[in-house]
Amino acid sequence: MKAMNQGADKVHLRIAVLGMVFLSLVVALVLRLWFLQVLSVDSFRKLADQNYVRVVPKLAARGRILDRNGQVLVDNRQSLVVTVDRGAVSTTDAKKKLHLTPKGTVTLNNLSQLLGVPVATLLDKLQTTQVGPLTPAPVATDVTKDQVVYLEEHQDLFPGVSYVQEPLRDYPNGSLAAHALGTVGIYPVATTSGASDANRYKAYSPGTVIGRGGIEYAYEKYLHGTDGFTKYQVDASGNVRGILGTQEPTPGDDVVTTIDKNIQTLAEASLADGLAKARTIYDKVSNKDYVAPAGGVVVMDPNNGQVIAMASSPTYDPTQFAVGITSAQYAAEFQNNPAQPLIDRVTQAQYPPGSTFKVVTAAAAMTEGFANPNGGFACPSQVRLYDQTFNNWQTFDSGTISLQQALIQSCDTVFYNFGQTFWQRFRAGQGEQLQAFARDFGLGSTTGLEIPGEQSGRVPDDAWLQSQHKANPKAFPYNIWLPGYTIQMAIGQGDLLVTPLQLAAAYGAIANNGTLYQPQLGMKVLDVSQTVTSVTPKVTRQVPVNPQAMSVIQEGLRSVAVQQPLGTAVGAFIGFPFDKVSVAAKTGTADINGKQPYAWFASYAPADHPQYVVVVMLEQAGHGGETAAPIARRILEGLFNLPATKIAPAARTD
Repeated sequence: MKAMNQGADKVHLRIAVLGMVFLSLVVALVLRLWFLQVLSVDSFRKLADQNYVRVVPKLAARGRILDRNGQVLVDNRQSLVVTVDRGAVSTTDAKKKLHLTPKGTVTLNNLSQLLGVPVATLLDKLQTTQVGPLTPAPVATDVTKDQVVYLEEHQDLFPGVSYVQEPLRDYPNGSLAAHALGTVGIYPVATTSGASDANRYKAYSPGTVIGRGGIEYAYEKYLHGTDGFTKYQVDASGNVRGILGTQEPTPGDDVVTTIDKNIQTLAEASLADGLAKARTIYDKVSNKDYVAPAGGVVVMDPNNGQVIAMASSPTYDPTQFAVGITSAQYAAEFQNNPAQPLIDRVTQAQYPPGSTFKVVTAAAAMTEGFANPNGGFACPSQVRLYDQTFNNWQTFDSGTISLQQALIQSCDTVFYNFGQTFWQRFRAGQGEQLQAFARDFGLGSTTGLEIPGEQSGRVPDDAWLQSQHKANPKAFPYNIWLPGYTIQMAIGQGDLLVTPLQLAAAYGAIANNGTLYQPQLGMKVLDVSQTVTSVTPKVTRQVPVNPQAMSVIQEGLRSVAVQQPLGTAVGAFIGFPFDKVSVAAKTGTADINGKQPYAWFASYAPADHPQYVVVVMLEQAGHGGETAAPIARRILEGLFNLPATKIAPAARTD
C-alpha cells in the first residue's frame, strides 16, 4: 500500500513539473509575441519600409567663401558624375567584400574603355563606404557630355550604370590661399581635427561633402547647407518602380573672410620670387647655394588681429581633393613628397625666431628693471660667460651703445648679458622671467586662429628640460637649467620655437602699444537672405610692458631699415620712400644644426599709425636682412600703392 502511494506521488510530481514547463513556454511565447507586435512594431516597420524604399541624398551646394571685398575665393560648379548600382554588377560575401559577377566584369570593362579609367580604380571606387549600400557608388567625376550621351545611347552595354549632376567645389584661383581655405572630402573620411569629428558629423549621411581643413572645416556648420533627398519605390530586385517623395536641398551660407585677394596674390608672388632669388645666392659656409625650399608670409591688421594674407610655399591646388584623389596619387604628391606641400608654414611649422625675439628680451629686461631704457650697454664682438665664449654676429667692437641701437644693429652681446641676468634671477628664486614674458607675448601656445592644425611653438624652461631628460637622457644629458640655455634664448636661439603667425601677433602688440589680439580669418557669415553674422575681434591679453619700455622698442624698430650704415635692413630698403610710409622692423637669422640659416623679417607700417604687420620667414635661405627683408619691402610697396621694385638680395645682415 505504501509503495502504491509513493508511485502516485511521483506521477503527481511529474505532472506538476510538466505543467510548470508548459506554462513557462506559454508565458515566454506570449511575451515574445507582445514584444514583436507591440514594442518593436516601429523598428520592424522601418525595416519593412527599407525593403521597398531607397533614399538617395541630393547634396546641397556649399556656401561660397569670399574675400573681405566680396571677391570669390571658393565657389561651386555642376559636375557630371557617373554612378554604378553595385547590386547590378556584384555580389557581397560574408565579410562584405565585393565580387564582380561575370556580367558585372563585362560592364566595368566597357566603362573602363569609355572613361579611360583602369578597371582596378573603378572596382576600388565600388568598395566605398562613403555612400550607403543602396545608393549607387560614384566612380568618375567631371565626365564629359559626350561620354554621358554614349551611356544613354548604349544602356545595354552598361546595365546598372547611370549619371547624376552634383555641385562640386570650385577654386577659381587655383592654389591661391590654399592652406587658409582648406579642402573638402566625402564623409565618412579621416579629417583634420581628430576625435571630436564623431559628434561633429553625427547628423550627416554617408556621401556628404565636408570641410577637411582651413576655412572649409572651421565654418562647416555655415557652409554645409541642408542636403535633400529623393525616395524611390523599389522591388525586391532593387528595380525602381516609382518616386515616393522628394525634398530639395538648401544651399549653405557664404563666409566672408578677412583675406584680401589682391594682397594674398601679392604675398604669394613675392614669396615665390624671393625664394627663387635666394636659391641663386652662394653660401660660403656650406659651399653651395641656399636651398630655400620653403617659406611663409603673414600680413595682419595689428588693430584687430584680422589676417589679410597668409602665404605658404610650397603649396597645392585644393581642386584635386574636390574632384577626388586616389590613394596612389595622394602618396606620390603628398605623403611621400619631401617638400610637404600640405604643411602650412605660417601656422604649422615651428622655427627658432632668431633676433626677432630680441624685442621680447628687451621688453622683459626693461620692465623687470635691470636694463635702464636710457642707459649704455657694451657691444663687443664677443663675451665670456661661465667659461664659454659667445660671439656677436658682427666681428667688431661697437663700444657702448643705447638699447635702441642694440636693436637697430641687432647686437647679440648686449642680449647675451641680459640672458645671464635672467638666469641669475632664476637661480636666486625669482622665477623664469624671460619665459614668462615670452608667454605674455603669446609664444608657447596656439594663437586661437579658428582653422585646425595650428602648432603651439615652444618656450623651454626647467620643467620642460627635466621632462626631456627623463624621456631621452642621451639627447638631454642634463636635468637642470644651465645658464647657456637662457643666454641663447635671449637672442632667439636654443630650444625656443615659434610660428610666423605667433610672431606676427606679438609684433602686432608692439605696434598697437600692448594689446595682443587673437588672429582671425573669418569676418562675417551671410545666409540666403543676406543676414549678417559678424565675427568680432578677440583680445587675448594686455602685454605687461611699461610705456617707457614699449616706446624704446618702437623707436629702435623705426630705425632698423633707415639708419646708415648699421641698420640691419638698410640694404634691402635703399630708395624706399620713408617720407611717405615709415617702417618699423626687425631682422632675424636663426641657426639650426646641420642646416643653412633661416631668414626672418618682422615689420609693421606706418610706424607711427600702424595698419599692417608683415612677417616673412624663409627656410635655409640665408640672413634676415639679406633675403627676407626684400620680400617684405615688395609687399609693403603693394600695400601702400608705392612704385614696385624688383626683389633683389641685399647685403648679409643678421
